[in-house]
Amino acid sequence: MQLFYTLRFFLIKKFGKKDQRIKVLFDHHFFINKYYLHKSATADNLSHILNIPNTELEQLSYTHYTMGFETLRDMYRFQHFWDEFTNPLNAELPIQSIISLCGFSSNQEFNLLLAGHKEASKNILKRSFS
Repeated sequence: MQLFYTLRFFLIKKFGKKDQRIKVLFDHHFFINKYYLHKSATADNLSHILNIPNTELEQLSYTHYTMGFETLRDMYRFQHFWDEFTNPLNAELPIQSIISLCGFSSNQEFNLLLAGHKEASKNILKRSFS
């Protein structure tokens, strides 16, 4: 599978259209290398890595993932947090270390993310338990 991925990456990088190349590079850095877990993961930094303008990065994010870069990053950070938090191997770890492991720079940043999505969480709970 790794050979197939490498070959596909090479062919698109050499012969693909610019939009395809940027999408493949975005996916490679964001998903394969888990860029979203870096504390410095911002749209500005990733656009610098991909050598594209910030507006083009936002457009790519909206076009392919129907949300802005920051929202996409936060969603994957929280998903990673939940996977690590519910993993029995991490039962003895303090929650602060799991939060830090998931790319949040502080507990306050994590709390702000949760506070910003209270209504969505409440609606999910209502649908699940009604």
